[in-house]
Amino acid sequence: MTQSYSFLSIDWINNYILASEEWKLLFLCLILVLFFIIYKIILDESLDIQILLVLVLIGSIILIVADNLLIIYLSLELQTFSIFILIGKRRRLIKSSEASLKYFILGSVASGFFLLGIVTLILSGLPLNLKDLILISKEPITIIPLILVGLSLCFKLTLFPLYFWISDIYEGSSWGVIAIISSLPKISVVVLILQFLIHFEIILVAGIFSIIIGTLGALNQTKIKRLLAYSSINHIGFIMVGYSFLTKQGFIIGNLYVILYMLGVIAIILTIKLSNYDSQYFIEWGDLKLINPTYSITLSLLTLSIAGIPPLSGFILKWFLLLESINTLHNITSFIIVLFSAIGMIYYLRLVKIIYFQKCSAHLQWSEIFKSKREKSTNNYQIILGILFFTVFFLILNVSFLTDLINIISLHSL
Repeated sequence: MTQSYSFLSIDWINNYILASEEWKLLFLCLILVLFFIIYKIILDESLDIQILLVLVLIGSIILIVADNLLIIYLSLELQTFSIFILIGKRRRLIKSSEASLKYFILGSVASGFFLLGIVTLILSGLPLNLKDLILISKEPITIIPLILVGLSLCFKLTLFPLYFWISDIYEGSSWGVIAIISSLPKISVVVLILQFLIHFEIILVAGIFSIIIGTLGALNQTKIKRLLAYSSINHIGFIMVGYSFLTKQGFIIGNLYVILYMLGVIAIILTIKLSNYDSQYFIEWGDLKLINPTYSITLSLLTLSIAGIPPLSGFILKWFLLLESINTLHNITSFIIVLFSAIGMIYYLRLVKIIYFQKCSAHLQWSEIFKSKREKSTNNYQIILGILFFTVFFLILNVSFLTDLINIISLHSL
């Protein structure tokens, strides 16, 4: 029964995922929306920073529409070098320079894996065209090249086993750069991995271990940026697990998870930026409810939504994922989803507890009073945050709206 189910699923992937390009429009639209939001976030930066952001966008778009591994490699390098410069733009901060150097070295190693895989394919006389390569991907001669390419993509997506760099990079980056790293490159790499779903067992295992590592790694974190880093590993794991079920429903759930998670993360980053809290530790958010009540409740609700607290939209996503896991007879995966979703709620609830129930120390209160605030117009930020907040929470009222939209865009050929 299980083998028949997998065979039918792989046939569906061949007929619709590989043969049709319509589903990529969903991710192109999402990338353009996130680019507009991030551009507004870093609008006060210099022209060179905005040019680098445009280069990241160009690399992401090329990565989605390209079908040749050499072009894909060049677009990945365009992303990597642009992000490397963006991370190190705060040259006076040691952590920023350290994070930039780490990203450059590890990114070069990952790019070396990808390039070595391409060279192996050329020496073996295999095609570099993506569709032709996937059709023969079950042949033994393609195993080593695809493993090398897959390791490179795992690094770009912070997926197990190449996830360890993300926490240090997040800690040394500004909030605008974190918004870029956590959205545009990851969406484009997700599109590329979707075209290798024939090896769904590997993607499923990588997704499960990413859920475990991301959840356990976030438990002992005291810094905000490092928590977001491990949280991203956790949620990317959930997304990959949804896709690896190789069903139409799993494909829809994965797309839905990508959309709402990306919008939720950008909304959290924008809320932190608007609250004028350039904090490193959770404890500095004590009494935030008295200083910025609107931003504190917005941040709390967005955090609880990503945590999966019912009846918020994050819970609906994990509920759909759990149902599909049970329907496809992935019993161990279902147990892991339930267990580590429950464990993951701990560090999200701790953040809400600090905001509402933990008093800030006198030293931190006086430092906040004497801290000079930057005077800037925040009307555009508030409008964008309001739209993001409404979009993330709209599923509470009408869960079928976005699901139907994904059906129309990505499954129109069915």
